[in-house]
Amino acid sequence: MILSWQLTQLLLILIFISAIASWTLSKLLLKVATKYKIVDDPKLEPHRKKQPVPIPLLGGTGFALVCSFLMGIVWLINKFNWFELTEELGKNLEPFRLIWVLVAISILILGGFLDDKYKLSAKYQLIFINTAILLAMFAGGLQIKAISPPFNQYIPDILYIFEIITYLWLLFCTGATKFLDGHDGLVSSVGIIGLLSVASVSLFSHVNQPLIFVFAMIWVFGILGFLPFNFPNARLYLGEGGSWVIGFVIGVLAILSGAKIATASSVLGWFVIDLVFVWGLRLLDGRNPFSSGDRLHWHFRLVDLGVNKISVLVFTSLIITITAQSALLIQTDYKPFLLFSQLVFIIIIFSITETLRQKRFAKK
Repeated sequence: MILSWQLTQLLLILIFISAIASWTLSKLLLKVATKYKIVDDPKLEPHRKKQPVPIPLLGGTGFALVCSFLMGIVWLINKFNWFELTEELGKNLEPFRLIWVLVAISILILGGFLDDKYKLSAKYQLIFINTAILLAMFAGGLQIKAISPPFNQYIPDILYIFEIITYLWLLFCTGATKFLDGHDGLVSSVGIIGLLSVASVSLFSHVNQPLIFVFAMIWVFGILGFLPFNFPNARLYLGEGGSWVIGFVIGVLAILSGAKIATASSVLGWFVIDLVFVWGLRLLDGRNPFSSGDRLHWHFRLVDLGVNKISVLVFTSLIITITAQSALLIQTDYKPFLLFSQLVFIIIIFSITETLRQKRFAKK
């Protein structure tokens, strides 16, 4: 798909505004979070947090607000045919109600803010996350309607199965970025990779969805505007709202771009596989799998073995970029092998790092 010159001009204006406004709001929110002590304090989790001083939170709020506003503007351009772009923007678009998706994002931002400020328990966090997901599904009209082969053969024939799959998919995406927001710039960088993957899918001739491409690129440049504050060593953290929103938006746009779940999973799947391994290790250690306060995730392991933060970020981003590009290039029938290769690679990483950790402890 090739964008018209008129839509290309509009896109360039939108991504410029997205990046600059996100950078400006991030700078403002850094001051606000510092003033009102909405910070990630290493004293609260000394065994897990290694930054020398408290780091302000709320960083994701800026780009989330900017990108949501710009999505609304693009939706109005499409709805009222401003600049005579409706015919192009509306191609192959599944019906959905953007206003409720934006409300869902607002709920995640609010819940994230309250968690950053008051450290909500997991059950209250789930209330915000589930409310956002269910609103997007039932009020916003988001639903996965089909699963591509060979994955469809594993889908049980039960009532409301696609509603269940949609819910689990959005929960998977939101949870993936929530739980793994523990390394400077990691979720932001992987969010950019994931959104670029969705944008690429929307350009394929058999998908051809210019509106979803524009939405994805608005978020890519919004996160890029925040990234200078979040790159190692970070001056500003995403906060819970930011980490929730990135995964949620990837999940939503993956559904709208033809339910390209396998493609988006190739990016976020790393986080979930890592999370499952960490849960397993905690269970083997006789602990609650949902507890925190340890440094078992793979990025923590690499840092603890002496790899600097930037190298860990570059290494992880490179691996996920290769995986995402492979998912775009290979046929759907072979994507299970790609997901399996992720599992094997993480098993190798965990085995090597665990062996090195045990040797280091033995020397002590």
